Amino acid sequence: MTTAFSAILVHIDRSEASETRATLAADLADRFGAKLIGASAAQPYIPVYAPFGESFLALQPDLIQTAREQSERDMSQAEARFRAGIGGREATWRHSLTTDCAAFMAVEARAADLIVAGRPGGKDADPALGLQPADLVMTAGRPVLVVPPGADTLAAARIVLGWKDTREARRAALDALPFFKRAQEVIVAALGADPDQNGAAETVAWLKGHGVAATLLAEKGAEANAADALLAVAARVNADLVVVGAFGHSRMREWAFGGVTRALLTRANIPVLLSH
Repeated sequence: MTTAFSAILVHIDRSEASETRATLAADLADRFGAKLIGASAAQPYIPVYAPFGESFLALQPDLIQTAREQSERDMSQAEARFRAGIGGREATWRHSLTTDCAAFMAVEARAADLIVAGRPGGKDADPALGLQPADLVMTAGRPVLVVPPGADTLAAARIVLGWKDTREARRAALDALPFFKRAQEVIVAALGADPDQNGAAETVAWLKGHGVAATLLAEKGAEANAADALLAVAARVNADLVVVGAFGHSRMREWAFGGVTRALLTRANIPVLLSH
């Protein structure tokens, strides 16, 4: 059973947020004694022109070379962001120019216990090297820590676990144990129209068996507003991390709380750990 992280993989692009995200990942690596891996990927963008005559075909080698050189420059900028963010720490850099970023990160996740990615969107979103963290959650087989822009540290001192008795929530509780065991308090929050108090209480007992300072919080409310309710709970208890299970059925039908996964990915102003 995982009680520590041995390797942390962080997604990097050319944005300023990547630099602070690298700092956060490096701090976590220091805390857990983990290896740090920065990674990014992009496929060279080759514009398509019409008509497709001989002149276009003759230009293709130049277009391909130009596109590859641009991708190499993009990747150099990303690595520079990574190196600046980790401040001279020892770390591994991995990249690819032959696949998209989400697919590459999912494959590289085999060498890590935790993936750190940025919240989607934002004014400095990188169209060349960016990715949607939801894609990683679905494909990587590892927990994904999604951090908002500008976050450069995560104390994980007070954590809220969004609870509903599903496979994904149980998986999230297990994946987050390294954070839980170091936290001052873990609040197991059963929310929604019919809060699962029994399952939440048993989860609290399970966590206490691992030496975690866990407490139960059950609140009844509208299913459709549960994402906002979970964020409100986190704000009320001064939590700096939310843990949830994600995408239990498909990308189009989230596992619980009427789409809580999507809402947290786009609106949370604190880091969110998602497991599938």
